[in-house]
Amino acid sequence: MSKLENIRILIVGAGIAGSALFRRLKAQRHQVDIIEKSPTLTNEGAAICLPANAMIELKKLDLVDQVMACAHQVEQIEYALSNGKTLAKASLNDAPLNKAPFVALKRDALMNILRKDIAKEITLDTCLTDIDHTDEGATVTFNNGHSQHYDLVVAADGINSQVREIIQPDTPLLKHTVTNWRFITQKPSQDFQPVYYVGNTSLFMIYPISNEEVYCYGHVIDPTGQYYAMPVKTALNAIFANYAAPIKHCLDNMPDNKDIVRGGLKSVAKTESVYNNVVLIGDALHGCPPSLQQGAGMSLEDVNCLAEQLADNTLDLQQVLANYQQARSARVAWTVQESNKIIKLARLGQSFIGRLVRNFIIRRTGPANVVGWRKLLAEKI
Repeated sequence: MSKLENIRILIVGAGIAGSALFRRLKAQRHQVDIIEKSPTLTNEGAAICLPANAMIELKKLDLVDQVMACAHQVEQIEYALSNGKTLAKASLNDAPLNKAPFVALKRDALMNILRKDIAKEITLDTCLTDIDHTDEGATVTFNNGHSQHYDLVVAADGINSQVREIIQPDTPLLKHTVTNWRFITQKPSQDFQPVYYVGNTSLFMIYPISNEEVYCYGHVIDPTGQYYAMPVKTALNAIFANYAAPIKHCLDNMPDNKDIVRGGLKSVAKTESVYNNVVLIGDALHGCPPSLQQGAGMSLEDVNCLAEQLADNTLDLQQVLANYQQARSARVAWTVQESNKIIKLARLGQSFIGRLVRNFIIRRTGPANVVGWRKLLAEKI
C-alpha cells in the first residue's frame, strides 16, 4: 500500500471524539467527512469532569485557554460516608496529579468549543447500515441507501456504537444493573470541593463547575430496575433523603425533570480498536462506568494518537492502524477494567462486612479515582 497521501476518511459520530478528530484532521491533507445520526447537534449529559490527562490532550488541540475560560478548577478530592464523615482526601497539587489542572464545565460548553467552525461541515441525520471491507478500504452504506468508498472509517459514535455492532455483531454491552442520574444545581457553599458520598448501595457526587453551580451525579444498584422506572425526582429523594446536608441542598434545588439525565451503567465487552480498515475511538472503543471520569480524557488521547500517526507520511495506512492499536491497547483495556473494578468495590457496601472492607480500602489507598489518575498520569500503563 502507498504512503499516506490525501486518503479518504469517514468519521462516524460528532461527539467529543469525532469533533476533536475532525478538527485535527482538517489541518492534514486528507479528505474527511463527518456524519452524525441525530437530526440536530444536541448534547447529552449535564456536565463533564476533565482530569489532568484530558487537559494535556486539549493543549495539543490548542483549546486549553477556551476551556479554562468557562470551566472551574478544583484542588482536592474527598470520599465520605453518606452521613458526611470523611473516609479519605487527596490533594490534586501533588505529583503526578499536578501535570495539568483538574476542571469541570457544562457539557454543552465543551461541545461548543470542539464544534466551533466545523458544525456546518457535519452531515446530520445520517448513519451507517452496512460496511463492506475491501483490500483497499471499506465501502459503507448510509441510511439513505447511498454507498461510498473510504480508505478509513473511524467509529466515534459512542458506547451504543452502530459501527461496533456491525463489526462485532455478537458482542453485546455488559450491563451493571446500576441506574444513574445527572443534573446541575446551585452550589451548597462557596468553597465547596468535590465530594463522593458512598452509601450502602448508592453513591452521590457533588463536583463544582463554576462559582455558583455544581454537577451532581447519583447512582444506585438497581437489579430489578425499580428506581429506573420511578419519576426521577421521586427516585432521587427516595434513595438519598438521609444523606448529608450538601446532598439535601442539591435535592431541594433540583432542576426540572427534563434537565435531569437518567441512564444505566454499561461497559464494552471488548477493547480491540482496529477491524480491517475500521478503527474505534472514544466510547465506541472504551465506553464504561464514569468511575475514573475518563470518557473525555481517553477519547482525546485516542484522537491525538490517531491524528499523529496519520500525519506521518513515512507510514502506510496499515502501519498507522497497527501503531495506533499498539499504543492504545494496554491503556484502554486497563481503564475499562479499573472502572468496572471500582463499581465492584462499591457493591461491597451491600453487606456490613463488605462495607468494612470497602471503607478500609478507601482509607488505606485514598479516593479510588485518584489512585487511577496517578497511574494514568505516571504513564505506568
